[in-house]
Amino acid sequence: MLNELYTLDRSLRRFHVAVEASHRWVKRVKRADLLIAGVDSSGFVTQVEPIGKEDAVSLFNIQKNYHANFPQVNWSAPLWDLDENSAEVKEWQACPAKNVVERARLLRKACSTAPVHAGQDRAIRRTREFCEELRQRFRRNEEEEFAAFSTLLNRILGGAAATEDWVRHLSDAALTCAEAGPEKMLAAVEPLLAGKEEKVPLFFDLADCTTFQCRVASPRMGGYYSRTLNATEAAGEGRGRCALSGVEMPLEQDKLPSPRLPVLGDTVLMSMNRDTPCQTRYRRIGMEIFPIGKQTASVLNTALVHLTSVERAGKNWTRIPGTTRKKSNLLLVYLEWDPLRDAELAEYFSGTGKPDRVYEKLSEAVCEALQGRKAADSDLLRLFVLNKIDPGRVQVELSETFTAEQVIQGAAEWREGARNRPGLLPALADLVPSPGEVMRCLQMQWERGGKSYADAPGCRLAEVYDVLIAGRPDAKRPVRALLAMTLRRISDLLMGIGHASHRGTKEAWKAISRESGKYPAIAVSLLGITLNKLEQRKENYMQEPAFLIGRFLSLVDTLHNEYCKGVRKGETPPQLLGNSLIPTAISDANKGLARMLLRIRPYQAWAKKSGTGLARWTLGEIGGIAKELEGKLPGRRLNDAEQAQLLLGYLARSEKGEEGAN
Repeated sequence: MLNELYTLDRSLRRFHVAVEASHRWVKRVKRADLLIAGVDSSGFVTQVEPIGKEDAVSLFNIQKNYHANFPQVNWSAPLWDLDENSAEVKEWQACPAKNVVERARLLRKACSTAPVHAGQDRAIRRTREFCEELRQRFRRNEEEEFAAFSTLLNRILGGAAATEDWVRHLSDAALTCAEAGPEKMLAAVEPLLAGKEEKVPLFFDLADCTTFQCRVASPRMGGYYSRTLNATEAAGEGRGRCALSGVEMPLEQDKLPSPRLPVLGDTVLMSMNRDTPCQTRYRRIGMEIFPIGKQTASVLNTALVHLTSVERAGKNWTRIPGTTRKKSNLLLVYLEWDPLRDAELAEYFSGTGKPDRVYEKLSEAVCEALQGRKAADSDLLRLFVLNKIDPGRVQVELSETFTAEQVIQGAAEWREGARNRPGLLPALADLVPSPGEVMRCLQMQWERGGKSYADAPGCRLAEVYDVLIAGRPDAKRPVRALLAMTLRRISDLLMGIGHASHRGTKEAWKAISRESGKYPAIAVSLLGITLNKLEQRKENYMQEPAFLIGRFLSLVDTLHNEYCKGVRKGETPPQLLGNSLIPTAISDANKGLARMLLRIRPYQAWAKKSGTGLARWTLGEIGGIAKELEGKLPGRRLNDAEQAQLLLGYLARSEKGEEGAN
């Protein structure tokens, strides 16, 4: 990861991007609902207000380590040590949550006689100790606009009240807020006062914050924190040569920054666990293995924080699916000579943004933005994906470099490939899939004709990019791998879709799992894309034996279904004839059609004698395809490309139209 970040920092400097230095302690608040605790001039919390997670994530916190945080503190709960067997507690618990005022009154009554929980002394002491450390660094208040923060530090440290008095004020303020708020507010306050052993996020601010130019709970405070902390940072000792920049400077002796990134959370730039024996095989550990200068560590942290800011979402970073359905990784991408370009590059390489986004339009917009970069020395796009493998370690799962020309050409080929398929059933609408949709689609192993599925490891993101990006080395190998996985994962679902369409009843469609969603449409588009990359265009493969066999089996399904309507009074067997013989036809086309010959004769005789118009039309179509297949049947198992053609033939609509035959 360090190499990728160093390249990013050089790109920002080369393009002269004015990036304000970010201090390693300054991090965004986690995306979660918060309680803002307003401190008055006496040092007590006299006001509590809620803030939603969408607003909370824009605020900043100073976090030295997991035990030293301010102004956002993970407060030890509960405040009171309640006796669950007491009459007051039972009365409070029995009160319905919708009776907000009464339930809050009963909780206040239960807390009035309860002792303070044992953990409150430690929580208050830790907060004051860190505030004292911060006051030494924020003593010179040169920016009057942000005076609220130093005032807050002085109020926290100025009060000398007993623990019970301080907790009582916080408890009363929280209950007062809960009484005036909705049911949701009371549900947020109760864990703080009387919950189980847990951490409740509190964000400290001033009770009279409106009298200051900028309150503590403001996004503008983040820059002020970093400027002040950087200005008071110790120069450091132990000079040496930085392994990344090659410059002589003070080296980082402790640990590298751990910025709070979207999707991943706190991310240590380099993690070496001293308690893991294999890490010490060369008798070095921590920063001794890869010496980094303090200044270099700071600029790497600044570059990463700036690239992953909220404003750059979809442009430089986005969420990308991992190899399993419940896993997500962080994708970062930028143009080397224009790193902060206002084009949705990250969304193009993922496509996992808003559900109503049409990937085709997004693709065209991104390619239009890149047109100016199509020179002989085409600008480079640098992309890397971070995967959090455990709470302490993040690794670079993928690091790639593409030219703008490769991206533009690949996007055109991807869109062209998605249409490299015949007209299909209405359930399989035209769709240009995104890389994220392809990955999610292949993480489901469909079974029993689309009735159920099991979670399965999907393809790697690199395999999707090898198909999406033009001019990749050994390009056909990943194309064949992606085609093979698509057939393994989705064939059963596609056969189930075709079977339900041929039966045409609500019961048949109900058998298809609702979880399938638009995955069938994604799968058939992926079949078209991979066949296009293998230079098999629909104008040609629709005349090939494999496609004709699929079309033949589809027509047999239609004939069988018409026979059941006319002779068996609508009683259709669980599986139509053509659908049942697809596996046999894939294994050996001659054997499959030989079995068909034996079983189709009753339906053929009925159609000739008294069949419906559709049945007679179908019989004629079957006869025409049989003549085309004469002497062309492969005497072996169909390969992956031929299996894809067979499935597309089975799902294809007739060019002449079955409605006209009716």
